[in-house]
Amino acid sequence: MKKLYALSLLALSVSPTWALTTVNYNTTGSALSCNGVAGCTQNSSTSVTVGGLTLTYNVGSGSGVAAPSFINFGNLVTTGTSSGVTLTGLQLNLNVNSTPPGGSGIAAIGNIGGMIGTNFSTAQISFASATTTSIFGTLPGVVIGSGSTGADYQVVQTLLALQAPTIGNPIGQTSIQGAVSAVPEASTGLMMVLGVAGLGGAARLRKRAA
Repeated sequence: MKKLYALSLLALSVSPTWALTTVNYNTTGSALSCNGVAGCTQNSSTSVTVGGLTLTYNVGSGSGVAAPSFINFGNLVTTGTSSGVTLTGLQLNLNVNSTPPGGSGIAAIGNIGGMIGTNFSTAQISFASATTTSIFGTLPGVVIGSGSTGADYQVVQTLLALQAPTIGNPIGQTSIQGAVSAVPEASTGLMMVLGVAGLGGAARLRKRAA
């Protein structure tokens, strides 16, 4: 029992290791779409116009970014004039390209809802998708790659207020914040699982001996 307990403590004492330390990323390939909203015009893959207001998604990027770090996932800019238009139904698919490991994936789908005008806004972007878990928490995200080059990209603010054309700093701009972290190496995860299992076994042996 002493040997089992000692091995368990050794496994739990192993600090998580991550081989990935820096990444280069961008959100090229993301898409802002009318998604069937009546009266919406699709200007490009990242721009739509509804009721006199134009929404444009601008990509985010970073080079040599340390993992873990908070990062910029780009922004959504609103321009134009309107007494008020409903945006409910518009959709932003947030794509992330990462090197390493040299891959891409949809980190989150942003569903836009509410009303917006020239100088007021009740509109919001709600991000949802499969979640991932990292040191930043359990959030909408995507793991790109695996093993020594796995990177976990997550959307940090899952509900964002959308800025009106005359409001904000910069004016009309809604920034989308994210985070990137390395995926622990499989060997570390296995050691931690073995450690927990070993402690459980040791506890049962002590109980039987009592």
